[in-house]
Amino acid sequence: MSSASTALDRAPQWLDAQDTGNALVTFRRVFAAIWVVYDVVDLAWGMTERSRIWFPHDRSVELLVLQAVLVVSGVMLVVGRFVWIFGMIAALARGVEAFEFFALNDFFFASVFYLILAHSDGGPFQRGTRPTWVRHVLLAELGWIYVTTGLLKLNPDWLDGGQLFVRSQYLWNGQNWPYPAIVERALSSVAVDARLSQAGAASEIALGVVLFARRPYWLAAALVLGIHAFVAFVTNVWFFSASMVVGVLILLPRGRRA
Repeated sequence: MSSASTALDRAPQWLDAQDTGNALVTFRRVFAAIWVVYDVVDLAWGMTERSRIWFPHDRSVELLVLQAVLVVSGVMLVVGRFVWIFGMIAALARGVEAFEFFALNDFFFASVFYLILAHSDGGPFQRGTRPTWVRHVLLAELGWIYVTTGLLKLNPDWLDGGQLFVRSQYLWNGQNWPYPAIVERALSSVAVDARLSQAGAASEIALGVVLFARRPYWLAAALVLGIHAFVAFVTNVWFFSASMVVGVLILLPRGRRA
């Protein structure tokens, strides 16, 4: 029997397998809650509106409606009502926000995750189930993100520390970012930035490999917490970082059964 036919024979079993724990439901709720907070803050402060057009202008009614839809959809995903419907609505709304208003990588990321999470309750035909394939796909997506972003950083523009230097100096000098003095002095050194940039690329690739291997959990936890604590504090990337951290910590199986 060929490997192709074996894979086809096993596909129905893989699709029908159920996640016996609460990891999938927990991740859906936490992920949706993170982005509900983002959208509420965005609605209140108009961050996306200002990002797409810097000059003073009236707020886009279309964007306001879209953000309200995202808040409602996110709340419904948190409480677990009509998961497939509101997951698909959230995926579509976030995609529209990315394509039509502001092409932020985080929006594309969230749209893809909403699309996958829409099936975390069994989809339109098997409501009330917890298909394991959704968890597998989410973990594969996380691993892919880390491996590819790490590999993309393996170029002189990143590895020489210049990008990290510019980003940190912009936050320090332009936004009065509250770096402790010792951190500010370290980030003002391009040599230090280069070492940090190299360590970041290596850590992301390593975490991606661990996610594909599904073990060891402790190493994945250490890497994801270290990477995103640094990313959040030093480069001001918070909601994406929170999403990735909870994804790894909640979805990655623990113990030998991983």
